[in-house]
Amino acid sequence: MTQTPNMADSLLLQAKVFFHACSTPFGRSMIAGVVIFLALLACWSKIQRTKERQRQNRRRAAHEAKHTEEVVHRQLTASQTYLEGFAVPKPKVLLAAQVIFEDLDRKEVEVREELKDTLRKMCGNTEVYITMSWVDQTAHKPTDEEIKKRVILGLDRSGIIQAGFKTHRIVICSSIKGKAHVARHLMPNLYMDGDLEPLQMVAPHIKDTVMVSEEAPLTIDRVKHAKNITDFFQEKKVSPPQHMDVKGKLEVSSQGKAETQDTGLRRRHATMESKLVEK
Repeated sequence: MTQTPNMADSLLLQAKVFFHACSTPFGRSMIAGVVIFLALLACWSKIQRTKERQRQNRRRAAHEAKHTEEVVHRQLTASQTYLEGFAVPKPKVLLAAQVIFEDLDRKEVEVREELKDTLRKMCGNTEVYITMSWVDQTAHKPTDEEIKKRVILGLDRSGIIQAGFKTHRIVICSSIKGKAHVARHLMPNLYMDGDLEPLQMVAPHIKDTVMVSEEAPLTIDRVKHAKNITDFFQEKKVSPPQHMDVKGKLEVSSQGKAETQDTGLRRRHATMESKLVEK
C-alpha cells in the first residue's frame, strides 16, 4: 500500500523534470526538431505513395494501350497497316537500300520503277528508315556523305521525299550485321532486307521481318518472304475494325435499328389484317 504513493510521486517528479527540460531553450529546440522530422517524414511518405500510384497508373495505361494496339494490328492487313494509314500511331519501317534501288554501283542510283507508288504510300503513312552497309556501296567505297547524297537525289527524282520521307533517316553501316544493330535500336514494326542474317538476328523482337528475294531461302525462322516490297502487300483486304470508324459504325447501327423497326411494323400490320379477315 505504501508503494503506490511512492510510484505516483516518482512519476510526478519525472514529469516535472521533463517539462522543466522542455521549457529550456535546448529542450524547445529538441521538440521543434522532432516535430519537423515527423512532418518531413509524413510528407515524404505521402509523396512516395503518390509516385507509386502514378507508376501503377502509367503501367496499367501502357499495358492497356499495348493490348489495344496489338488487337487493332492483328485485325489489319499489311497494306492497311503500312500503306493506307489505319494503324495508330504511325508504324516504323526499316528498309535495306538493296531492296529499293536498281543498282547501287552506279553514280546515280534510281528507285526501282515497280516500287515507286508503294514507297510513296508508305512514306506518307509510316516513319520510313533506310539502312545501307558497306556491301551495298561501290567498289571505291565513297564516304558516307557521298552515299547519302546519291540516295537523296535518287529518292527526290522518284518523288519519295515529297511523299514524306525524312532525309535524316538514312543510316550507313559498316557491315551486314550492322543493319541488325540498327534494327535493334529502332525496333521497327516492319523490317525488309535482302540479307537473311540480320533478319534472323532481330526476328524474335520485330513484328514483321521480310526477306526480299526472287527465291525463298530453304530455311526461314520467323522471317516472311516476298519477291519485292510491293509483293508483300498483295494480300486479300479485310474491312477495318468498326471501332476505328465511329461514324460508319453509327450509320450501320442506325440502319439496323430502322430495319428492325420496319420489320416489327410489317408483322403487326399482317397480324391485324389476319384478325379482320377471320371476323
